[in-house]
Amino acid sequence: MNSPEIHRPTLMIVHAHPDDEASQTGGTLARYAAEGVRTVLVTCTDGGQGDGPGGEKPGHPGHRPEEVAAQRSDELARSAAALGVSRLIRLGHPDSGLHDSPDDIDPRAFGRRDGEPIVRRLEALLRAYEPTTTSW
Repeated sequence: MNSPEIHRPTLMIVHAHPDDEASQTGGTLARYAAEGVRTVLVTCTDGGQGDGPGGEKPGHPGHRPEEVAAQRSDELARSAAALGVSRLIRLGHPDSGLHDSPDDIDPRAFGRRDGEPIVRRLEALLRAYEPTTTSW
């Protein structure tokens, strides 16, 4: 990062899934991006356990998590661009699905991971981007 970037006010938002930015914090991201604040959006999962293109639910025969994850990744990139997000970071953990449901089978899934390495990664991002902790 160059020197002016380090001193620029920064907002960092962390979400579990791609699309959470649109349904939860899109207005906040767009507002601060328009005001010149560096906006950093972190998503933890690939979103593969979301609904499929035809509305297929996870665990149903037509649901393909890899295809859903690819679609949601594309949607996330377009959403971030529309919101003016400065930096999009995808941690890429497989989506967990609903706890104890038939779709919650991947042992690598986010909800089944040891939390410590995830927290360490988030701590590293906080150190790297130094989000502003005071009023702007």
